[in-house]
Amino acid sequence: MSETLLRQWEMLRSIPRAPAKVTVATLLARLGAAGFKTTKRTVQRELNMLSTLFPLTSDDRSIPYGWSWASNAPAFDLPTMDGPTALTVRMIEQFIPTLLPPVLKEQLAPQFIRARAVLDALETNPLGRWASCVRVVPNQMPLLAPKFDPQATRVVYDALLAGKCIGAKYESRSSGEGPRDYEINPLGLVVRGNLIYLVCTLWEYPDIRQLALHRIRVAAILDKAATRPACFDLDRYIEQGEFQFQVGPRIKLEVVFDRDAAAHLYETPLSTDQTIEDIDTDHVRVSATVPHTKQLEWWLLGFGKQLLVTRPKSLRQRVNPNAV
Repeated sequence: MSETLLRQWEMLRSIPRAPAKVTVATLLARLGAAGFKTTKRTVQRELNMLSTLFPLTSDDRSIPYGWSWASNAPAFDLPTMDGPTALTVRMIEQFIPTLLPPVLKEQLAPQFIRARAVLDALETNPLGRWASCVRVVPNQMPLLAPKFDPQATRVVYDALLAGKCIGAKYESRSSGEGPRDYEINPLGLVVRGNLIYLVCTLWEYPDIRQLALHRIRVAAILDKAATRPACFDLDRYIEQGEFQFQVGPRIKLEVVFDRDAAAHLYETPLSTDQTIEDIDTDHVRVSATVPHTKQLEWWLLGFGKQLLVTRPKSLRQRVNPNAV
């Protein structure tokens, strides 16, 4: 599919039905916004050519002149995907496929194919190169994703979308008893690295649980509406540190860092109230209010002898047990 053809489709879509009209200058601006670089002369030439194939009319009775579809022109559809739309669809396919319900992924499959075709045709357009210029890399040790049961995963997504409960066999890593039957009331999905967690309640119990999606072996949608606990909010639940393995409440953290080890904290602070105070030429004191989580402890332990936790004492004993 050539860029010329895509540009002409976009131009035909931008022309209104008479008595409304659009000027060549406006068409040129709309084409530019859609990612097509061309000239006023080219637009004029292609409009004249297209008017021999389609019921287009040029109104030259008053300035500015304008183009319209004839008022009695039959209605018909054109493939409707411009450059920016194609790039957006391509980014969805490339970066967030795990967030889409399977039924929606299937419905979008033709759009994914068309988006790739549109971008491949835009060889001289920056939009066509963008998808090859952007990547997301993990900031932790990269691990291979676990194996998901495709049918069970589909049931979970479909039940969450439909607001239904799930009957499933779930194999807890800690029980060692093999898969057990669960009645699951789904509340949301959270992607953490290459793992997906189903936030839910079980049976009629009110406490919020997290089930690793890859440990659901068999699942079926139940003829029972899912219920949402009062005041439950997925964003608030995450902000409370539930996916960072909470150890305790928020703490006022104070750490003495080797100056070089703390360099990145000037640009990416630990919290909005973080402060960094010079101690000497080689050390700084970092203070911040943060959730006390296992992830925080692992992060601090990763610096080894480059830091000393000064507050709170309980965290210092975990991170620097041999410190005086």
